[in-house]
Amino acid sequence: MLTFLQQNLATIVISLILLGIVALIVRKTVKDSCSGSLWNCRCSCSECPYTPLENKK
Repeated sequence: MLTFLQQNLATIVISLILLGIVALIVRKTVKDSCSGSLWNCRCSCSECPYTPLENKK
């Protein structure tokens, strides 16, 4: 197991970095969609399927 980690350490580190970047992009996209800045709709936020339940008032 230790040999495997040593041989693939660079691949593992790069994969973790890319996974973190993708996670941040998804998080920002979801955050923007919840705030309404991603989709410029004209409906009320209570009817929007992208609004979290706690924000629907």
